Amino acid sequence: MSKKREELSLLKSLVALLLIFLCIWAAQWQFNRGGSQSATNKIIAANLNLPSLTMADIANLDPVSSQWRKVTLEGSFSQDKQELVRNRYYEGKFGFEVLTLFRATNGANFWVDRGWVAAGPNAAAPPIVKPVASGNLEITARIRSENLSRQLQGSFFVTRASNEKPESITKLQGVDAKPYYLDLLGSPDGKVKPLTEIELPELSNGPHYAYGIQWLAFALLAIIGRFLLFRETKRLSLVKVEI
Repeated sequence: MSKKREELSLLKSLVALLLIFLCIWAAQWQFNRGGSQSATNKIIAANLNLPSLTMADIANLDPVSSQWRKVTLEGSFSQDKQELVRNRYYEGKFGFEVLTLFRATNGANFWVDRGWVAAGPNAAAPPIVKPVASGNLEITARIRSENLSRQLQGSFFVTRASNEKPESITKLQGVDAKPYYLDLLGSPDGKVKPLTEIELPELSNGPHYAYGIQWLAFALLAIIGRFLLFRETKRLSLVKVEI
């Protein structure tokens, strides 16, 4: 009987150790996410008020270190190259972000987010998208580094006849474009305006640090719980011996 109790006690200790390990791992993961978000916020805060980059500045651009920085480009929008980004909400309404290809005069291609449009009345009806100005233009935009590849097929019915999903924004619609996209701000002559205003990001670290502390608290509770359970088992054993 004593041997069985010892085996059960060992099993409880192993389970407690596993729980403690998982809690500490989860806490470390949340702290790392918080640190990453904090570093991103510092980059964005530094870039928001920097002068606009030009086409000559972005030949070997790092989109992560330049995210949310302004850039001024010359070129034209492709009227037949457009995509929708699904799962976008604006003022509580469901819709899509509209990506239109911009061909710069230096030969580079950029997918430009022109803003938000409301969804159609059903999945088979495409949203109404205001056409963009044609001809040679100068536009100002902000550099965005997010990966949109999983959200680029706005709807099976409104974007393309097949259900083939794009692997990357770089090769979207067979165009060799930059591996990042741009948020349209407008043009100096007023010919080009975003469909909706691009909101600046809220520079918050989110709940990651709080979650990390919470997981550490769970680990501490597991340690205390195992200690109390061990002490109670010992106490009951002593009581039985006295009897």
